[in-house]
Amino acid sequence: MFWLNTEKNRDVTSIDNSPWVKGVLGPRNSPGMSASVSPYRRAAGAAAAAVLGLPVLGAAYLRLKYGPRLTDDIAELYASYLLLKRLKYMEKNHIFMIDVFESRVKETPDKIFLLYQDEQYTFSDLDKEGNRLARFMQSDGRLLCKDSAAILMLNDPGFLVTWLACSKLGLKTAFLNYNLKSSALLHCIKACKVRAVMVGKDKRLLSALEPILPDLQKLGIKVWVYGKVDALPLPAGMVPVMTWGVASDPLPKSVRDGVIMDDVSVYIFTSGTTGFPKPAKVSHFRSIGGCSIMSSQVGISSSDIFYVTLPLYHSMAFGMGLMTSILSGCTIAIGTFSPKTFWDDVRKYRANVIFYIGETCRYLLAQPKRPDDGQYEHKVKAAFGLGLRPDIWVEFEKRFNIAQVYEMYGATECPMMSINLEDKVGSVGRHGGLVKALMNFLEILKCDIETAEPIRDANGMCILAAPGETGIMVSRLDEFHHFDGYMADRKTNEKKLVRDVKKKGDVYFNTGDLMMSDKEGYLYFTDRLGDTFRWKGENVATTEVAHVMNAFPGILESNVYGVQVPGQEGRAGMAALVLHKGVNLNLKGLFGHVTSALPIYACPKFLRITDEISTTTTFKHTKTSLVREGFDINLVSDPLYFLDVAEKTYVVLDDSVLRRIVAGQARL
Repeated sequence: MFWLNTEKNRDVTSIDNSPWVKGVLGPRNSPGMSASVSPYRRAAGAAAAAVLGLPVLGAAYLRLKYGPRLTDDIAELYASYLLLKRLKYMEKNHIFMIDVFESRVKETPDKIFLLYQDEQYTFSDLDKEGNRLARFMQSDGRLLCKDSAAILMLNDPGFLVTWLACSKLGLKTAFLNYNLKSSALLHCIKACKVRAVMVGKDKRLLSALEPILPDLQKLGIKVWVYGKVDALPLPAGMVPVMTWGVASDPLPKSVRDGVIMDDVSVYIFTSGTTGFPKPAKVSHFRSIGGCSIMSSQVGISSSDIFYVTLPLYHSMAFGMGLMTSILSGCTIAIGTFSPKTFWDDVRKYRANVIFYIGETCRYLLAQPKRPDDGQYEHKVKAAFGLGLRPDIWVEFEKRFNIAQVYEMYGATECPMMSINLEDKVGSVGRHGGLVKALMNFLEILKCDIETAEPIRDANGMCILAAPGETGIMVSRLDEFHHFDGYMADRKTNEKKLVRDVKKKGDVYFNTGDLMMSDKEGYLYFTDRLGDTFRWKGENVATTEVAHVMNAFPGILESNVYGVQVPGQEGRAGMAALVLHKGVNLNLKGLFGHVTSALPIYACPKFLRITDEISTTTTFKHTKTSLVREGFDINLVSDPLYFLDVAEKTYVVLDDSVLRRIVAGQARL
């Protein structure tokens, strides 16, 4: 994790000459600044080695010991030092993201900061409206510095204005998923102990909130509606925001006195095992550190334009998108993801940095090819995100003319993140060589798939996985790598920690993800522990199987999971498939494809052909209902097939085949 800021040819404004910005962002003409990260890393590594005074023989010895990427490793170590130094500077001087935004307003008030549909807003426009809203909220008297408020809004300017207002008042802000309803929505509001909810004018949002209004009123929670509402009057208990005539001049910084870097900045919800989401605490320290990494490693400049279609309540859109745009002073365009109009919007906004997550790249590739695919008046220099599968990586870059993909690994509550800076297909970054020898902030541990617990030796210490071996990844916690925890009981937070990993008393964050590191230190995501299943005594990684399935002609998308079979231990593999339009699946060909690419225990025993695969709001496949329905022909109306080893094909799963399976007569 490191931070190097700006490019050699960036559009530098006067803000970079501000005293505090010099301390945070570094000198304007820092050595080695480049739009290309890898050349910078080589230059910085060579410069750092020279500063260290490494003689030729010493450098040769280190290269022999730590591998051919020694120069990159030295650059990363040096950059990590710069990042920590700058974070300390911001912490000491009480500089938060809202301070960065307000400094941008002073230095570049007329620069376009936000693009939305056909509207555009300058830094000054949003700041003034944020000031008005903050004063309106302040006048109610119920919200004090360090209290909590919630935002329930779509991707529109109101979300940004509300976040600004809350930040100016020193509030903790909870980002509510706008797809939630009823008890789930009430749970999230109560979990963060909010004193007010700011809801957008959209009728869907108002309808979702209306049934729980009596509960909110009992809790003394104020509900404000931001924006002009078409359907008035509002439900009893909702109050329209009235900022007409409210002063727009800056609020004194003293309003948020007492806020420190370790305080919660925002609550971002993650999936909970109980069915309700858990609010993860994101401190000011971590929110600044995360976007600093993005800003530096991808080479973001103030002349760039982001296009963000992921929901702003999600950490990728908010942290990596919005926060990075503020830190770098660039422009951000926001919208709602649509595969049909995505690239038209990229051209419309002249965006050169896009964001993806989960299956969004596959959805874009699934669209019919167009003559203007990959054609822009500008260059799309970076696609940044996570979840891009190796089987479509190269095709995605080539078809849409993406200069470089920056696949990352990270999670809202995870204290570390890793970014693939080298466009190495399938990798989420590298942690090896000299960096691992000196910093070593993550480990991959052998683990028991069924218990999801690390395997320990006779001394009670965890056993490290060898290069090429899959294990659970953990991240060391220390002064600068924090696990801020959830708004939950101590037991829930403790579950995310692994103690006594390499020595007595050490503490690591448990990512819950299976990873593999090769001999050079490149990291590869394998699967989530909850998705991996055991069959015939072997571990089956759903992600790996899905890659194989997706490579077969005619298959557009696959979702792999394990299902229970009567009388059998473990779970047998099953795949829900979406086919390209008009395709008749070659069942015999698919049998040959999967059995030649996978060990027989990993081959899906059952297939389900469906029109679409359910996903979360961040485009991750959901499996719960698929697992529950399994291959029960009485529950599933979709066509089902069974892998018949004797016939060397997939056959229709009918009553007779089902009876053979249940009776234990079919080969599984």
